[in-house]
Amino acid sequence: MRNFKFNKIYVIESLGKDEQKTGKELYDDIIRWRQMSSNNKFQCEYKSINNKIEYKTLIAEIEKECKNGIFPILHFELHGFSDKSGLALNSNEPITYLELTEDLSKINTIIGNNLFLTLAVCHGAYLIGAIKIHNPAPYLSFIGSFETINDGDILYRYSEFYSEFLMNFNLFSSLKIFFEANQIEANKFSFIDTEETFRTIYKDYIIENTSKEGIKKRIDDSIAENNFNFSRQQKRRFSRDFEKQVNQTKQKYYSEHKDIFFMIEDFPQNEERFKLPKNYLGIIN
Repeated sequence: MRNFKFNKIYVIESLGKDEQKTGKELYDDIIRWRQMSSNNKFQCEYKSINNKIEYKTLIAEIEKECKNGIFPILHFELHGFSDKSGLALNSNEPITYLELTEDLSKINTIIGNNLFLTLAVCHGAYLIGAIKIHNPAPYLSFIGSFETINDGDILYRYSEFYSEFLMNFNLFSSLKIFFEANQIEANKFSFIDTEETFRTIYKDYIIENTSKEGIKKRIDDSIAENNFNFSRQQKRRFSRDFEKQVNQTKQKYYSEHKDIFFMIEDFPQNEERFKLPKNYLGIIN
């Protein structure tokens, strides 16, 4: 659980007119007051967004601020679709998890993998399933849930978390308080960091692309896409060469994917900051 830079908190909310505005309550009762008593150690801003245009405008605004030295924490208060495909704005427009991870990746790339998320969203942790191994990481870490969560639990846990974090700036103690805060309801939240994310999605990538079944599917797809009209002997030779090439390049592509995901070229310090195996076998074993 490493340190990270932050100097601003965005509370981003999109809830219906008659719903409890838990994000606004969190902002007004905890975050804003902690900011005022911190001698301006950080900034904070509440953003109520109603539709896709406002969402895109906000993402562009945050990107611009990051280029000018802002390191944000993003707290999301929206509904999650029951099919676990993404977030729902109060206009009923979707923000798919694929779209969200791509937008977060742009922000996180600017700040060198320092983006911390807190998700007050049902099924919000399923955003991990939309992450692509060939893109930079969309976050340093996040708190989110794979389950349905209720307003009371959300507000209580995040109030306790931000009360602690914005006073002592200790993520470890703040997470401990967050997970232990509600003794009435079972904890439904998870803390997931960028290294755990990379390991999870890279294992899936290896299975999908370099297992016996994965390679066979890629061979069949390649033959179909290129309209090869092979004899049985030619297909065996093509398949053998294809599999050999895949196995010979596993380490090369692992290193390339790792460097892209952790932004090593632009932030060389991330090579030491994130401890991952040098060899791809260390990921899958």
